Order: sequence, then structure tokens, then C-alpha cells
Amino acid sequence: MQATTSTYRKHKAQSAFEFIFIFGIFLSALVVGMWVSSTKTAEISEYNRNLLIDDLLLKVTEKINTAWIEGEGFSTNVTLPVRVANSDYEINVTSNFVIMTVSGNHYIRGIITENVTGNFTIGGVNTLRNTGNAVEIV
Repeated sequence: MQATTSTYRKHKAQSAFEFIFIFGIFLSALVVGMWVSSTKTAEISEYNRNLLIDDLLLKVTEKINTAWIEGEGFSTNVTLPVRVANSDYEINVTSNFVIMTVSGNHYIRGIITENVTGNFTIGGVNTLRNTGNAVEIV
């Protein structure tokens, strides 16, 4: 009877060890899975943020280019949101570039003219008017 009890305890201890070992492997896999998921979520969030910023920048540059191409007397409106991607931003035109600054990061797109005057109003309607030799932001 003594040998049976000793064997029984040995198998019980081995089963407990196997359970803890397998549980540890599953727990480790779960932690790795959560870390990968968190990393991918952050990447997707950053990608979506950049997409929103790029869409607004593209909209502004296309409006400026359209105003220039259409010629003297043409005007069009562009409405700028108060915030983009939940961040404050600035839009400036320098030479042949529209520069959008969001949270200290600069996003740049080229335009076909360097003759742009005026400043954009964030959170409002901006009129772009071709005056013959420049695109004026009103």
C-alpha cells in the first residue's frame, strides 16, 4: 500500500507541474498576442491620422491649383475644420509648397504657382480668388 500511495503522489505532482507549465505557455501566448494587437492598433491609429491630414492637405492644394489654372476672375471656396485628427494645425503657403503643421510635424505638398497671397482661416470658409497674377486667399 505504501508504494501505491507514493506512486499516486508522484503522478499527482507531475500532473500539477504539467498543468502549471501548460498554463504558463498559454499565458505567455496571450500576453504576446495582446502586445501584438496593441502595437497594430497604434499603427492603424497613426495611419488613419496621417490619412486625415493628407486628405485635408490634398484638398487645399487642389483648390489652389484649380484657382490658378482657371484663370483671372475665378474663385472657389475651401472650408477648413477647427481641428484635424483631434489636433490643432496651421496651414501656410511658401513658394510652391503648402505646408501643414500638426503637433509639430510638417506635411508638405507642392502647388503649381508660387504666387499665393493671404492666410488661411482655420475653422472657417476661405475664398481662393485668381486675380490674374496671383491666387489670393480671402
